[in-house]
Amino acid sequence: MPPNPLCDVCKTLNLSSTNNRKAAKYPLDFVQDIYRKSISHVFCPFCRLVIEFIGPGLGGQISIEWKDKGGFFFSVQGRTLAFIDEREAATSPYGAARRIEPTLDPELVKRWLQLCAAEHTEKCTPSTGVIRQAEGDVGVKTLRLIDTHNACLITAAPGDRYLALSYRWGNSNPPIRLEKNTKDLLFTTGAFASPSVRQKIPTTIRDAIDFVQMIGERYLWVDSLCLVQDCEEDMADGVANMDLVYQCAVCTIIAAAGKDYNAGLPGVHPGSRFARQNVVEVLPAISMAMTEGVYDAMQAEYMTRGWTLQELVLFYRTIVFTRKQVYFRCRTNCWSEDTIYDAFPSATNEILHSGSMVNFAENDVSKVYDTYTALLSRYADRHLSVETDTINAFTGILRFLSARAQSGLLEGLLTAAFDICIIFWDPWPTITNTPVRRRLFPSWSWAGWPGMRDGLGSKLSDPQAANAWLHEQTYIVWYKRGPRDSEPSLVWSVEMSEGYRRGRGYEACEIGYRASAGDPYGRQQHQRRAFAPQRSRADSEEEGGDTTYQTVPTQPADDARREAIISRELHKRSYHLLQFFAYTVRVHAFGEPPQSDPYTKLHPLLSGVTGHGTGNDGMHQQEIGRMKFDNHLKPEMGMSTHELVVLAKADVYDMVFNDTARIERPFYWVMLIKWVEEEEEKVVAERCGIGMLFQDCIELVVSPGMVWKEIVLA
Repeated sequence: MPPNPLCDVCKTLNLSSTNNRKAAKYPLDFVQDIYRKSISHVFCPFCRLVIEFIGPGLGGQISIEWKDKGGFFFSVQGRTLAFIDEREAATSPYGAARRIEPTLDPELVKRWLQLCAAEHTEKCTPSTGVIRQAEGDVGVKTLRLIDTHNACLITAAPGDRYLALSYRWGNSNPPIRLEKNTKDLLFTTGAFASPSVRQKIPTTIRDAIDFVQMIGERYLWVDSLCLVQDCEEDMADGVANMDLVYQCAVCTIIAAAGKDYNAGLPGVHPGSRFARQNVVEVLPAISMAMTEGVYDAMQAEYMTRGWTLQELVLFYRTIVFTRKQVYFRCRTNCWSEDTIYDAFPSATNEILHSGSMVNFAENDVSKVYDTYTALLSRYADRHLSVETDTINAFTGILRFLSARAQSGLLEGLLTAAFDICIIFWDPWPTITNTPVRRRLFPSWSWAGWPGMRDGLGSKLSDPQAANAWLHEQTYIVWYKRGPRDSEPSLVWSVEMSEGYRRGRGYEACEIGYRASAGDPYGRQQHQRRAFAPQRSRADSEEEGGDTTYQTVPTQPADDARREAIISRELHKRSYHLLQFFAYTVRVHAFGEPPQSDPYTKLHPLLSGVTGHGTGNDGMHQQEIGRMKFDNHLKPEMGMSTHELVVLAKADVYDMVFNDTARIERPFYWVMLIKWVEEEEEKVVAERCGIGMLFQDCIELVVSPGMVWKEIVLA
């Protein structure tokens, strides 16, 4: 039966032209008229397709646009209307589509893997070295794999080729897992094929085992069956190296179609796909369908999970199972069942998403800190089942970046430019639902607070400017102390620098401290004294402040009472404390954020009384800086003052906090702290906020001005 005729408006689209169309914009009807024509007795087939394409909630007159790279677009980048290439006559993949069969064709997946291996060797070749070869090397101590030929677990040898599975467990443990009491059974040949075991294997894992066999591969890695779940040592080793397990896999299978381990892999078995492609015949022998980008097709549960971000940005090849179809996503291209880009391997599929793009992490060493901040922004709103995984789920990304930065890691921060990483904030606090301190992590780390989406790394993306700032505008000698440490040690040292660089010199494009024999942070000794204005130094000295500019923390044996306080706080916590000397200042009050900018929650930092004015007490308070509170709530004022740690200098304030201000006057980066113990002698503090103090207002802080002080930061 021939299709219904097109309406008068859709006839102007010239849908008989399926190849070599020129870019053009086409006005359509009003939405209500398109909807009416799509449901009438003699409906317009293209109007019916358009209604599905644009979705609900729109009104007024609309247009669609044919673009050179894609097909018909509406307002959403990730979806197109394309012509079904029934006779394989398309001269280009752009604007062409194919029918999705009820069951996945394994030969198509084999072709994708073969094409990528042959054409994309530079960008898409997986990493090697998943198994640790020597003490101190990275990698898992033991790699276990499911042998799909022999239906059992095996202990892998270096070089074994395998696929890995990424999936959601859901709210309960799988019925069968690798545990001490199931280990012998699961290593027995044929174990996974026996009915008593196979029926306990979750649907997603069972489908993955079958899929690996279908495409001619042999080995599969699955966390619940390849890590000994009741062995703390094996689990810790596996979780710490999970990013490597995935990066070294030939490909990662991503189960993005459901909420738990029984969602399955739609398309692997007949009858497992319940979502259908809507193909509409718009003219005799000419059919069209909507194509959808891979990131749009993934279920929201997958795209909002904390652990899955590293899968999207680090892995080399992924096979993504969604409700409707399967995608192949690598670092070079994206192929799918509903498009024909694999028939034109040199053409790049750019139709991946409708929102902001999830980019692969770059190898460019000059962009490490920019990438670090950008990925933290992506990670901030993702959900974790267990709060203790806050850093674990980001560890793969951190390890990737630290290798390129020639850096160590400390509680989620890169140590080779620690002064950059310790300055972070939430740019949009009004959209962070739970501004509550995460007590399992330090207050000085992004992990200690939800919503930390931005930081100095995004502002110092130029290596020359970043290195000049580290060398000339910072001064603190950072030390750390862990729960098992008897005394503090340097966060960054000459030995660390030499160890990471292995004798290699510094490249101009690399951001980081240039360690020297005189200072591990590469600074000049006189910088610390010069950091404070002369008058402020004099006031501090008159008040009994430290004039020696000591930088090495007080040793435990030198102050027993202080050591008892630190030891008690370390005992309460499972993370490192920072210990350092720095300038501190005290300020009187904080004002309310300006009504003109209610979203960034940037509070004015106010001086004490400076004369007659219009303040609440009839006196004038001058704005001397700005502050963002980590818990988004202004502290109770009372009669107290508030203590700030001076972190570094900066020359120009240019919309740093995503507000609209540009202030061309030098300022200090400052951290608001609160002392955690009740003793009169304040020893341990926590961060409460980050902000700026104008350098020309330093004389308006509470007397005695800048004071050189030792701080332990939890």
